[in-house]
Amino acid sequence: MRVLFVDVVTGIEIARTELPATQLPDSFAPATTVELGDATWSVERADPPTAAQFRAAGALTLTVRCVETVSPANILYSLPTICDAVPRCDAVGDADRFELHEDDWRQVEFVGAGLAGVVEAQLRAVREIYKRHAVGTQADGLTGFRAIHIRSEPVQPLPTAPSRQHLLALLSPAPPRPVGLRGQPGTIRDSFAVPVGPLMLYGIAEPDAIRVLGLHPAGPHNAGRRTFGPLASLQQGLRSFDPTLVDWCRCATVRTDSLADYLSGR
Repeated sequence: MRVLFVDVVTGIEIARTELPATQLPDSFAPATTVELGDATWSVERADPPTAAQFRAAGALTLTVRCVETVSPANILYSLPTICDAVPRCDAVGDADRFELHEDDWRQVEFVGAGLAGVVEAQLRAVREIYKRHAVGTQADGLTGFRAIHIRSEPVQPLPTAPSRQHLLALLSPAPPRPVGLRGQPGTIRDSFAVPVGPLMLYGIAEPDAIRVLGLHPAGPHNAGRRTFGPLASLQQGLRSFDPTLVDWCRCATVRTDSLADYLSGR
């Protein structure tokens, strides 16, 4: 059987060969690769598409694309740090959930004031990523990082847990939404999210004691649900346990009294 190989980018025939029909698969619909010379090519289209058709015709044209390999040394991270402990979406149902990418989990979060030493140690590690592994310049903008710091601490960011019921009563009359992770069905168990200005306040409470409390922009995946509540109400609700807001990727810490000013400028 005559088999022609055509480059999908150029439309030019790059090879032809004669093969026994028994060496060809019944279909090229699943991802299929072929070796031509020193390169690997993926089959994007087969004409005719099925074994019965191309065996009857005695000829087959495969439109292929060269598979380019990338050295791991050239792969860049888009963020300087991520949180190591990301919860699973094991709660049933995902209707009307607030959706986060798992890399955004706890990137801007509230941490108890007594954990200042832990926070500073983690921030030093993030600053080292900027110092030693950032790619780009001030002229063309930061493009990525050759390494990433995975934060394993603080394990319990709010040792003195605030009341979920009390805090949410100050912020929104609407019932809270569960939190889900993009690409995963279901929601995070005991999670909640409510709007605070252009941001979403989210976290985990077990059952009323808040264990994790973070902030994230409402974002395009949650468009249409952005309602504007007063940041001052959030400040008021936080004063009873006075946590520090930590913006891990920006290496910034913000005390409660400065919270509204900082968030208004984000």
